Amino acid sequence: MNNQTNNIDPYAGFMKGNLFNNLYDPYKNYMYATIKPTNEKDYMMLTMQTYSFALTDLNLYLDVNPTDTNMIQLYNDYLSKYKQALNQYETKYGPITLTSDKLNQNVWVWDSTTWPWEVNYV
Repeated sequence: MNNQTNNIDPYAGFMKGNLFNNLYDPYKNYMYATIKPTNEKDYMMLTMQTYSFALTDLNLYLDVNPTDTNMIQLYNDYLSKYKQALNQYETKYGPITLTSDKLNQNVWVWDSTTWPWEVNYV
């Protein structure tokens, strides 16, 4: 990867709000909060969220740098990991979107569990 795209891992990027070290400039001594899941379900949700964030940030980068093959490869890698995490979560805990294939298997279980924003992280 080139020096301009000194990327960081999806979790750290999610916590900072920026996937790229060279674009992250903390305000004074600001320390970003970290999310520490307390159970498997919360951990799986956090994993999906971190990859989703990474995909969005890489998508924005690739809009400006569409020929960066390293970032395209990284995007495809994160997309694969996101899809895997989403499938694992929905298989175990049910659908999280209205477009989920899991709605076909569990007829309208949309409202049977807690919503993602109802999770209390420590």
